[in-house]
Amino acid sequence: MSSDGRHWPTLTRTAERRATAALAGFEGWERALWTLVAVGLVADLLTTYYGLQLGLSESNPVARAAIEQFGFSAMVGLKLFAVGVGLACRQLLPDRHVLLVPLGLAIPWLAASLVNLSLYVMML
Repeated sequence: MSSDGRHWPTLTRTAERRATAALAGFEGWERALWTLVAVGLVADLLTTYYGLQLGLSESNPVARAAIEQFGFSAMVGLKLFAVGVGLACRQLLPDRHVLLVPLGLAIPWLAASLVNLSLYVMML
């Protein structure tokens, strides 16, 4: 028996190449933008959590209802769902448009973090 892959079905090797090709696609600007998505996600979660602790309320009605029903972990779930949708949509876009996905996630979350921080300053 050989384990060098020469006798593996072609379908398995093709599927492996497709998976690694998707991961290898995060280079340059796109990698930097996905890093901004992660920063924005964490910043929005932390500033929202802190604001809720101060007595402020979530302005997004869907997120507010989810937090009231399931607690703050629902907010984490909503963010991860948004990232999942973004990653799925990224696969459907032509290469020249893939930067729109991380931009569409990072900009609102970073903006929300800045709004949250400005609310804290106004409370002082």
